[in-house]
Amino acid sequence: MLPDFSRFLLPPLFSDLQQAAEDGPVIIVNSSQYSCDAMIILSAKDPVHVPLNIAQADVLELSKEFQSLIRNAGSSDNQLREIVSVLRTLWECVVGPIVDNLRDFAKPRSRIWWCPTAEFALLPLHAAGPYAKKSHNFHDLYISSYTPTLAALVRARQQTAQDASTLRFVAIGQGTPDEGKALPHVAAEVDNIARRVTPILPFTSLMDSDATVQRALDALNTHQWVHLACHGMPNREKPFESSFMMRDGPLTITDIIRPRLHTPEFAFLSACHTTVGYESSPDESIHLAAAMQFSGFRSVIGSMWSVDDEVVGHIVSAFYDNMIDGSGKLDCGRAAVALHKAVKKLRKKIPLEQQIVLVHIGV
Repeated sequence: MLPDFSRFLLPPLFSDLQQAAEDGPVIIVNSSQYSCDAMIILSAKDPVHVPLNIAQADVLELSKEFQSLIRNAGSSDNQLREIVSVLRTLWECVVGPIVDNLRDFAKPRSRIWWCPTAEFALLPLHAAGPYAKKSHNFHDLYISSYTPTLAALVRARQQTAQDASTLRFVAIGQGTPDEGKALPHVAAEVDNIARRVTPILPFTSLMDSDATVQRALDALNTHQWVHLACHGMPNREKPFESSFMMRDGPLTITDIIRPRLHTPEFAFLSACHTTVGYESSPDESIHLAAAMQFSGFRSVIGSMWSVDDEVVGHIVSAFYDNMIDGSGKLDCGRAAVALHKAVKKLRKKIPLEQQIVLVHIGV
């Protein structure tokens, strides 16, 4: 039998999928016409079933309400209250019951992974909470990551980390695309990254006129660490045509996943709408962040909705400060914790919807 083909055309064994939970529980959240449920996947124990006190129709309405609110976020204090109301409902009906069970398996402030399906895929489970004095929201209890599937997380874990001496970092910034509004803070964002990364890794930047589709593709193929600061363009009708806007046109998902990239490790997608599907097929895994993971990147940061390029610049600076380990090296396995610490540091300085917009996917 050929190596690695023992399960060819067969479903994976659950014991193999359990490897996804080696570094912390994975929580699958699902809605159907029959019930809404969570399943806590553990590495060495049977999964834990958590029935949720919410109907599929209510999840759909909650998702639609949140998407509507977030499109106009920041326009009024009343809108902020309505966003908080959605996050409280998420806590009461979904995340709170999960936490009640999770306490038996995960220590406070440890890592967990969300694997939302169906209508849950458009909701920020990591941001749920009672939002009341002397109470804890989910981000006070655990450090969240996401994964589109258990198998995707298993594959990311199985990839071998690269020797630090062979790693290269590229920042691709497109603040003046031919289409779409200018992003005036992109240059400062890339400069701040350069100051932090240059002493550690060989650093390249592609800015504005140099940030073309072909040069970006060449950079993705020759650099293991990538930071993209540009417009993200979701395509609801043709997900594979979702793209990052370069100077000469769109860099599409198809462009990214077609070549076999050379040992990619980490990508920060400082662009809008890079981690969610669409209301017509919310759990469709083909979005910009998932494309980066499927292309081999073990760890990806992306956004669930529109990001403010000035605000995200502050988060990016704090993030890379926390990505450097005790030996002075960058470690993609620190990404979830680094994002958690960066947002915590800035929580009192940035709007709520921008505090919770970025999420981590992968190891």
